Amino acid sequence: MNNKITNGYIYIALATLAFSNVYVFSKAALNEISLPLFLFIMCAAGFLINVIIMAVKGGFTKLKSTPRAMWWIFPTLGLLEIITVSTFYAAVNAIPEPAVTGFLGNLFPLFTTILGIAFLKERFSFLESVGIFVVFVGAALTSYSGNLNFKDFLIPGTGLVVLNCLGAATATVIVRAKVNDLSPEILTFNRTFWLLLFFSGWVIVTRTPFVITPRAFTNTVIAGILDPVLAILFVYKAYRYIEASRGTIIQSTKGIIIIPIAFLFFGTLPLTHQVAGGVIAMFGVVIIGIGQHRILVRKQTIANGHF
Repeated sequence: MNNKITNGYIYIALATLAFSNVYVFSKAALNEISLPLFLFIMCAAGFLINVIIMAVKGGFTKLKSTPRAMWWIFPTLGLLEIITVSTFYAAVNAIPEPAVTGFLGNLFPLFTTILGIAFLKERFSFLESVGIFVVFVGAALTSYSGNLNFKDFLIPGTGLVVLNCLGAATATVIVRAKVNDLSPEILTFNRTFWLLLFFSGWVIVTRTPFVITPRAFTNTVIAGILDPVLAILFVYKAYRYIEASRGTIIQSTKGIIIIPIAFLFFGTLPLTHQVAGGVIAMFGVVIIGIGQHRILVRKQTIANGHF
């Protein structure tokens, strides 16, 4: 394994670890403060850190040199990020067990695969179709409330996770298709800029009281460092060295990683059928990743003239 691929795996492992902790620290903060206040403080912390990174890395100079024809991408991605971040943390707030939210997050590669086929004209393999089915079954089992009544079949917050994954998948497809040349620093700065702008307005319009305990503030700032900064940077950097299919397989394990961390924080565990559904969905993601990798290898073989 060459150094570039090794670096890619290191970055994606760090991103997965960062994302896993986001679920826990954000849940701990949201147990004490309102959602608008949490999102404002988190995004403010993330924005300030990203400004420093941009200044150190010369990101503002690179941003100025971005062709004007591409500038439409910044507010477009910003809008998608506002939707995904709002629905993500609303789901974290609504679903009692953080690991369950993490397991349901495995719907993301399902939507990414489907949108890639629909808009990027990517090839669709039999393995991917099997993987999509397995992920869907696993997600349905994880989100099952224990009530067979159609209205109450899914636990509260499931719809928010679906919207979050759909929005994140749409942003991923746009980045893959249009902005591969933009640096990770520019993409993360753009993300935190629009998020801070929107959530500042939300706090002002709703007249949210700025009341927060030191513990809640600390947990919120930690979440702000992990999500808008480290996790996203690590993901963008990882995909410069390895294809998304490999990264997706590693990221699918975040639900498992969250379980012991959440237990240490809250002393709770997901229900047995939720863990089973999460593991099934994780295997589905692995199947999708293997299918995507095989297609990539086949394309490279054809490109190199080996049939």
